Amino acid sequence: MFIRQYTPVLISAFVFSIADMADALVVGNRMGTLGLAAIAFAVPVYMFFNVIMHSFGLGGSIEFAKKMAKGKEEEARSSFHGVLVTLIVISVLIAVLGNLFIDPVLVALGVSPSMPQLFQASKTYLQLIITAAPFFFFDYGMGYYLRNDDMEKEASICSGIGNVLDFSLNVILVLIFNMGVAGAGIATFVGVAVSSIIEIIFMCQKRSHLKILPLKPDFSRVFACYKTGLASCISYIYSFVFIWLGNNAIIRLAGEMGVAVFDIVQNISNLMLYIFNAVAMASQPIISTYEGECNYDECDRLQILAIKTVSISAAILTLLTALFAPYICKLFGVFDEAAVTYGSYALRVFCICMLFAGLNLIISNYFTARNIIFPAFLISTLRGIAIIIPVALICILLGKTAFWFVYPITEIVTFVILMFYLKFYYNNSARVKKEKPVRIEDDRIFKTTLGSDITKLGPAVQEIEAFCEKWEASMKQQYYVQMTVEEMCSAIIQNGFKKDDPSQNWEIDLTLVAMEDHEFSLHIRDNATSFNPFDMSKKSLDDMEDSDSDFNALGMDVIKQKAKDFYYRRYQGFNTMVVMI
Repeated sequence: MFIRQYTPVLISAFVFSIADMADALVVGNRMGTLGLAAIAFAVPVYMFFNVIMHSFGLGGSIEFAKKMAKGKEEEARSSFHGVLVTLIVISVLIAVLGNLFIDPVLVALGVSPSMPQLFQASKTYLQLIITAAPFFFFDYGMGYYLRNDDMEKEASICSGIGNVLDFSLNVILVLIFNMGVAGAGIATFVGVAVSSIIEIIFMCQKRSHLKILPLKPDFSRVFACYKTGLASCISYIYSFVFIWLGNNAIIRLAGEMGVAVFDIVQNISNLMLYIFNAVAMASQPIISTYEGECNYDECDRLQILAIKTVSISAAILTLLTALFAPYICKLFGVFDEAAVTYGSYALRVFCICMLFAGLNLIISNYFTARNIIFPAFLISTLRGIAIIIPVALICILLGKTAFWFVYPITEIVTFVILMFYLKFYYNNSARVKKEKPVRIEDDRIFKTTLGSDITKLGPAVQEIEAFCEKWEASMKQQYYVQMTVEEMCSAIIQNGFKKDDPSQNWEIDLTLVAMEDHEFSLHIRDNATSFNPFDMSKKSLDDMEDSDSDFNALGMDVIKQKAKDFYYRRYQGFNTMVVMI
């Protein structure tokens, strides 16, 4: 499941990072350090956008995934509508107010009117970015939802088209038509607008659960969704503070050249984060789904795989950046020998932090995906403000060469504190215990895996019978649980598995949970072809003797009538079913 999710997200991450760097790459080559500096002063605004759109998108999609995993589709959709309406209202307000007060915003960002060329270039670029706020919020926020609705390929297509368009228009408008920062801003605007339109088209597809109409927003959990996402995305607030501080400090320490180098380092940092976030975005929906199914061991196994993937990615990225640092500077339009030397030094110092940054991010994602907020909040706070700001102030006092050690010192110290916290405080923390979702005791969870051999179904049903007796199920519950397992599994084996494909390892994963309220929650996942047993309709009694599937169809009707709730979803190439008994 992870590889299937990870591949398109990784491709999308590269496309996103190139698009994000497009403005700096193209404008830097056309306008030099002036263009890079103008774009650098707009970066804090991007960080401000990110705090809102990623917090709502990530937190809302986690809520959506968990409700879908429990079969609560209507609640999931209403929650989605509430987040969508909130994002639209906030983004429109930002677009209007930002344009009305653009000059004070620029001064607050550190752009002095005494530098008229830089001030005007920054103003032109920033106005276009602020005007595009509604499209930014929709595009990035809905991307999370698409990936949690088994539409990761569609999400990648949207981002891919938008970002390719962004880059292409940058080249055309800036390099060919010589429109400077205005061309870069227009390219970004058009890119996110087109990506948003394509997302709407995909959300209108029949298989999508993200239908916008009829609009039935539920705002009761909107703040809770924001809170969940903010635990991981609060780092954008801290990035806003750090970049604002860095821009104001480095322009005094090293002038326009220093701001240009700072922008290059930040672009490589964004590339790094996109690559690491690809792992996080691929693992988060699956971890959230496993959490909803009470498959805690699978959550941990997937996290180990995610850590290994991040570590390998960090090693490759560190090696490439360190070896090709001078060429990276020239790629951004910096050719002055002194600037290249200074930029190469800054990039190589930055490389020290990459592995630790990846580990910090993926651990934060794990806790967020399981809706355990405090550890993720702790990581974001340590690396985002509690450590980085004091270290930055000290390094600024030590001069322009010491400034770049802010990155490795921050990530390494954060990682050390995190390991200490997890080892000595995590399991005993009253706050974490309060936030942890109620974890079902292991002996209340029965799990088994079946293959395509229907003769193995009998022993599994006997084990389920013993499990139900252990947890004092009524005779009626025992009967319906056993009947549901027998009917659904036999229907899957007979109708979903392709018997003529011996190379395929067909499997049915069964998870039966004895809930505290004396209900039983049955989760079934299989890798068969797309097949929904609940769609089997009751056939004529006269035909029953001629087909086993007729018995299954009759059994499905009984299950649907007697179950408290039932749900089917095709997700990540698997048929997933939930039955409450």
